[in-house]
Amino acid sequence: MTRQEAEQTAFELMATGYNCAESMLRTAVAHLAIAADGGWLRMATCFGGGVGRSHAELCGALSGGIMALGLAYGRDAVETSPYAGLDLAAEFRNRFRQRFGASCCREVLDRLGPQENWAACKRLVADAAGLLHALLEEQRAKGGR
Repeated sequence: MTRQEAEQTAFELMATGYNCAESMLRTAVAHLAIAADGGWLRMATCFGGGVGRSHAELCGALSGGIMALGLAYGRDAVETSPYAGLDLAAEFRNRFRQRFGASCCREVLDRLGPQENWAACKRLVADAAGLLHALLEEQRAKGGR
């Protein structure tokens, strides 16, 4: 899957009614070769719109990407080191903030300006999916999952 295909998928998911967090997580699971089962999509629902549509917390696109990284690089036991996942989450957050200027939903929305039908958010989610795709490709090139 190419970066452009991941971006297109995320954009289309937003356009069909999935929220920002759901679109990011669903894109990652479907197209970025992250294994998942069970209720993985449901866990993203409440993160949409900066946690419960509050717009006051972490951007849903960022939280969806971090959930995807947890699925791919999280640990299953306390004896396992959490640092692979934590380091990737920190790097994704840094790249997100560099690209969009903030990680808080309200700040991101303010930077995007007025929008109709969430058009700017749809594009942001697509761009964030591209950032996540690039990070995962870099990790795979280093011999990661």
